[in-house]
Amino acid sequence: MNKYSVVIDSETISYWKFLLISKLYDEQKIDCFYIANKKQSSLSLSIKRFTCKGLSLITTSELFGEVPKIYVSQTSQFSGDLVWLSEEKINFEYNNDIYFFADTDGSQKTEYSLVNATKPEVITITNLYKVKKNTTTKINSAWTESAKFSENKTITMHLSSLRYLFNDTKSQNPDNFPNFNTEEKTERSSSIANVVKKIYSLLFYYTSWSLYKYPRVLNVFDNNKLISDKISKIFNDKTWDFSADPFYSESENSLYFEKFNYLLGIGKLAKYSFDSGEKIEIKTKDNFHLSYPCLFVYRNKTYVIPEGAQSNKIVIYELVSGNNLIAVNTVAENFAGIDPTIVEFNGTWYIFATDGSKGSNSYLNIFYSNNPLEKWHEHELNPVKIDITSARGGGGIFKEGNNLIRPAQNCYPDYGTSIVFNKIEVLSPSEFKESVIGSVMPPKNSHFKGIHTFSKNKDSYIVDLKTNEYFPLARFVTLLRARIKSNDEGVFLENSLFKRITVVFLILVFVFLIYLFGWQALSLFV
Repeated sequence: MNKYSVVIDSETISYWKFLLISKLYDEQKIDCFYIANKKQSSLSLSIKRFTCKGLSLITTSELFGEVPKIYVSQTSQFSGDLVWLSEEKINFEYNNDIYFFADTDGSQKTEYSLVNATKPEVITITNLYKVKKNTTTKINSAWTESAKFSENKTITMHLSSLRYLFNDTKSQNPDNFPNFNTEEKTERSSSIANVVKKIYSLLFYYTSWSLYKYPRVLNVFDNNKLISDKISKIFNDKTWDFSADPFYSESENSLYFEKFNYLLGIGKLAKYSFDSGEKIEIKTKDNFHLSYPCLFVYRNKTYVIPEGAQSNKIVIYELVSGNNLIAVNTVAENFAGIDPTIVEFNGTWYIFATDGSKGSNSYLNIFYSNNPLEKWHEHELNPVKIDITSARGGGGIFKEGNNLIRPAQNCYPDYGTSIVFNKIEVLSPSEFKESVIGSVMPPKNSHFKGIHTFSKNKDSYIVDLKTNEYFPLARFVTLLRARIKSNDEGVFLENSLFKRITVVFLILVFVFLIYLFGWQALSLFV
């Protein structure tokens, strides 16, 4: 087991550095602290610490008590492998390994440069590098989704993810890690015309997903764009229902999917028969949102692992009587598993799921078991991957020739941007490695605005595609929508439906008064 000496500027460190040190400390990987006794002198950084949790300061003098602390004044005092968390630049040659964080261009990342960066530079990738003498090697990379409308949360989320880069050098393949050009997107987003367009869309449009067939002409080892003329809708959805997350059952020639009701704001599971054209609801005793019905067969019985992140668990259900789900095993407690996807590989079962408590789209975790109906264990490298472009599950894992392919969602820059195909290269309870080998995007310049799940039936591919549907009262419906939840006392409404109706009624009264009396009606509310 590798051990490191951690170089810090003082015993008072930033929160993200504390998280990294705590992780190494818990894993007994710290030999000592080298304290350079440097003081932070940037006023802009000092101000930023008050508003950004990731940069807030923690005093470590009473923590990590048994770890030796060595105060240094020159680099000749260092020995062994170093984790460089000092804000000072590494400008000396060293015989052992020095691990440091760097931007996409390989330059050493400092907190001062982060705070003074432009917005495109804030929402970016950080690389873990290793330097020895004059040789520098990229070890790992991290990208985490931006916390919309909050630059501080984006910085905190990203910095907090950096501790996972020390999991293992096999946890990601940095050569396949994409670099993003965010400048163009940021430029467009800042225009007044685009802001007006977004407000108009919010008021008069709602997002809908439907299921479509596509001929077997895609190559998972290439970048594909769907062609509009080849897309055919599987069945028609009602106005306030949309269908997504398709999973095909070959034994039944049926399609399992999420049926989301916009008025209720909750997803249910349903099944469509290609033979009869019939749709039926899958029944369960659970009253929370369910989606992503990942199917698998074990000992001649069919099981479903739906996304039930609202319950903060991953649960396996047995499918009985064709349309009833009965919970038979809990994979993980206190884990909001997003889009759990199961596969058997070399005699071991694995479930991939992203962590909903950390943003849904980036933090990929794996659980494994010798028997899917018995105890499950966490993978040693969890989270095995932190990548908004290829972490979150995008459909069932399948074989393509001798290759094991895991579809995943690319959620950058927006949810539903594309599906990517990951080739799983190494998978065991202690190792994991995959690389992106292809992708599929919705048609260009069409009314299809997104894609996020990939499946197959006997003669075609099946995808869900996003469209924006026009409805003048779309925003009012969202306000009225009641989100149903459950607890030990039974079913309840998360927010009072009466209060929602009251708010909408007052808005309508306000609009009516403006219509009758013009803007003078504002005096009634002052």
